[in-house]
Amino acid sequence: MLLRNTSPALSGAVLGLALGFLINAVTPSAAHADAPLSSATNQYADMCMNQATTIPVPYGEADLKGNPKLGDYCKCFGAKFAERAMASMQSGGKSSSSLDDTVKEEQAMRNGCRQQAGLPLLKFKS
Repeated sequence: MLLRNTSPALSGAVLGLALGFLINAVTPSAAHADAPLSSATNQYADMCMNQATTIPVPYGEADLKGNPKLGDYCKCFGAKFAERAMASMQSGGKSSSSLDDTVKEEQAMRNGCRQQAGLPLLKFKS
């Protein structure tokens, strides 16, 4: 794997880029800012089911591909990430969180959904 032989700082940067790409790919645009939370939730859940399962662990959910609990996990994932995206949009997209804090928050959200669905937790290197 490409990231196996890289520094932790570079690996963290790649993780941040991957997560940022995923979030930006499904975050509603300003033109759709009036879309209800359920629409954003569905977009994130669909992304989880169709795209995140093609990204290797720990950056994606490839380990869940074909798992019968994937749908439950993605519903939780969709709700958590949509809620956070909508809150970010309401605050004008301004965040005081560092990249490391954002990555840790996203990891906690993913593991919270994994735990809720009865799936194995992801182990992240700090």
